[in-house]
Amino acid sequence: MTEPQSLKSPRSWGPRILLVLSAAVVVPLGATLLYHFSPTEYDFYPRCMFRLVTGLHCPGCGATRCVAALLHGDLQQAFAYNPLFVVMLPFLVFGAMRIAYSTWTGKQMRGYRLPAWALKTLVGLLIIYWIARNIDVYPFDLLAPHQI
Repeated sequence: MTEPQSLKSPRSWGPRILLVLSAAVVVPLGATLLYHFSPTEYDFYPRCMFRLVTGLHCPGCGATRCVAALLHGDLQQAFAYNPLFVVMLPFLVFGAMRIAYSTWTGKQMRGYRLPAWALKTLVGLLIIYWIARNIDVYPFDLLAPHQI
């Protein structure tokens, strides 16, 4: 069986090298750092620019602490840091795997694709979440990152 022409092309190797480098080095290194150096105790992690400028929480605020809590198996604390991220994480991982597959093979992965209305709905929910987590009234204040 011969290799498809897209796999022989020198132009196709750049994205593949980045994919392997990410999978073999960047992701494990990042997970190790988050596991051993908690973002709540060390301040070398990047800060949210939106939060620094406005004082408000963006939809991603608390995601780094959330991942650190997940790496330690603390689902309840991860949910307290960023509930949307916990819910969306399986979908984000699946999306990353689809991108990795298409980068590696040069072909689109067969399967379910989101309809256009679903993307618009997700963006709308993201905006509602963004607003709600900045309302300082119970129960909305539970959406802001907090320690249990």
